[in-house]
Amino acid sequence: MIGIFDSGLGGLGIFKKIKAMLPDEDIYYYGDTANIPYGEKSPDELKGLITAGLKYLEKKGVNIIVIACNTASVLDTTYFRRQVKIPVVAVVPVIKTASNQSRNNKIALLSTKATAISPYTDYLIEEFAPEAEVKKIACSGWVEAIEKGKVSDHRLNSCLKKVDEEDVVVLGCTHYTLIKGDIQRLLGPNKILLDSNEAVARQVLRVMNKEKLYQHIKKPRYIFDASGHKKKFQKMVDRYLEEIA
Repeated sequence: MIGIFDSGLGGLGIFKKIKAMLPDEDIYYYGDTANIPYGEKSPDELKGLITAGLKYLEKKGVNIIVIACNTASVLDTTYFRRQVKIPVVAVVPVIKTASNQSRNNKIALLSTKATAISPYTDYLIEEFAPEAEVKKIACSGWVEAIEKGKVSDHRLNSCLKKVDEEDVVVLGCTHYTLIKGDIQRLLGPNKILLDSNEAVARQVLRVMNKEKLYQHIKKPRYIFDASGHKKKFQKMVDRYLEEIA
């Protein structure tokens, strides 16, 4: 069984990609909605919350965990891998892909505050886009709005107006992939919009193949669980799974 951990609904795009690539595997999705948003919390607080979430999934019997939250992944993936006894795959902003696709070497990274100021994000930029000019844009309030299903053009434009000459825009928060269509519409057709969802699913496929983790379930189960209000969470899960590509 594949476990997916996120602060809330953000990992649903990754869930859909994994489900498409591995259609005969059980998936247990866990959102830490009681503690969302993660983007403004301290590193120490986040380590405690994320570790608790990973251990919760491990106890549920999953044999691999996907950290589907950029804020968590760029904090300290090595630390989190040491907290559980099963493989952990983590999502990070696709800076390398953005660098390869940008025509003018100008990239915008939309993310939470925690991801924007993370030293690991700086490392990714220095390592994979040394020639590019990367504008880091922290989009305050987006995660909360997406969780509530109340995303307005006004709120989105408060952040998107900072995107200027950048021809490639990286979605550095998995929550933002749930409204990718709205972001593309507001940015216009000339901006290339990238996310990490498919890349993460491919990595899960590679790790499961290497570690021989396949279970090949005839009728796979898809379980959605949350640390907060479970019925509200399920309602939003159903809504976004219908809407996202």
